[in-house]
Amino acid sequence: MATSPIARRSLLAAGGAAFAAAAAGCGGGNKAAIKDATNEIGDDPKKIKGTITYAYWDINQEAMLKDVMKAFNEKYPNVKVQLNMVPFKDYFTKLRAQASSKALPDVFWMNGPNFRSYAENGQLASLKALVDDGLIDPNKYPSALVDMYTVDGELFATCKDVDCVGIWYNKKLFDQAGVAYPDETWTLDTYKEKALELTDKLPDGVWGCAEVFSRTASYYHSIAINGGWVISDDKTKSGYDDPKTIEGVKFWRDLIEIGACPSREFLAENSCYGMFEGGQVAMQWSGNWRVGALIDSSVKDDCAVAYLPGGDDRKTAVHGLGHVIAANTENLAASQALVTFLAGEEAAKISAESGIALPALEGTQDPYVDAQPGYNLEVFVDQAHNYAAPFPVSKTCPEWEELEGEHLSKVFDGEISAEEGCKALAKAMNEVLKKENS
Repeated sequence: MATSPIARRSLLAAGGAAFAAAAAGCGGGNKAAIKDATNEIGDDPKKIKGTITYAYWDINQEAMLKDVMKAFNEKYPNVKVQLNMVPFKDYFTKLRAQASSKALPDVFWMNGPNFRSYAENGQLASLKALVDDGLIDPNKYPSALVDMYTVDGELFATCKDVDCVGIWYNKKLFDQAGVAYPDETWTLDTYKEKALELTDKLPDGVWGCAEVFSRTASYYHSIAINGGWVISDDKTKSGYDDPKTIEGVKFWRDLIEIGACPSREFLAENSCYGMFEGGQVAMQWSGNWRVGALIDSSVKDDCAVAYLPGGDDRKTAVHGLGHVIAANTENLAASQALVTFLAGEEAAKISAESGIALPALEGTQDPYVDAQPGYNLEVFVDQAHNYAAPFPVSKTCPEWEELEGEHLSKVFDGEISAEEGCKALAKAMNEVLKKENS
């Protein structure tokens, strides 16, 4: 990645409070009005006409999405869908500007941390009518994802896919170093030991690991594995001052300090993903979303996935993207038709067969695993089903995620200790949660 690893995901949180205020006053829709939205799809797909926009942020999924839209047009031949790819680093900045000017895309990707800022400020159309009419069945998706995209009992996003993290590793480099591949007995300590051993045994410029240092790919998972927690179940208290949470954060700084992982300063100039794709890194924590890039990389024949460390206490903080409809769309029928199609089996199977995105719809994951048989992708499916921990979110998520970036960056850069940084973060986060719950 071109930006600092932690900054990439912090971008989704930046300006969250400012957006909430702007969204509330920009007249993009109001919750009372959209509660009464009806199912506009009707019985004849050919009667739905017009052009709608669809926004997303992953260029690796573009070919697959074009195949999905082609299938959609076989059912809805008179709807034109304009694909609009915006890189993740710019996506939510642009989305906030579009919300403020009442120009949101008709249908667009959403994630958990940003969802409530849009849903609770009237920017998204409720999907209640589609659920009530049986066109979308929430029971066919992971309950943690459905809950994440539900407000006051109403669904505002369909579950697109499941984001799950494992250890991507380069078999060729492990063989070169004479180190056994990662297995289910590995703990967090094992990972550190093997990362250092690999760095020592491999040529100069090749690292045992190079990490992303983000909530999505790293520290939310290590915190859960270590028995810590980010936010209480009732969303009133930060868990960053819990000793187990602090240890889960410290794990990442330890990798740098022992010399097993490059510094964040180095990684700001040298993409850890690019290093892995170029054969300069033996292993790293990352997700199933990496498949699309890896199958086009120089290490495409050397990759595999292993379970996250943890032994019997293995955990992974599962997240997943959602499809939402803008509350002020001028073509609700076409937008509802597209979101309903995207939530269905045909779209999920196209996604799965591409091997790029793991669909959230139950019963459609096997083609995803089979698409790249040498990668051991069933690890992601198994972890999502059997080792899932809730992805930490709340109404003020963008605000306290920005605080995470501010405080944890100092920890990972070695400016302050993990204990000092986490306790300061807990104090600041609790102030935000206090306002949220007042």
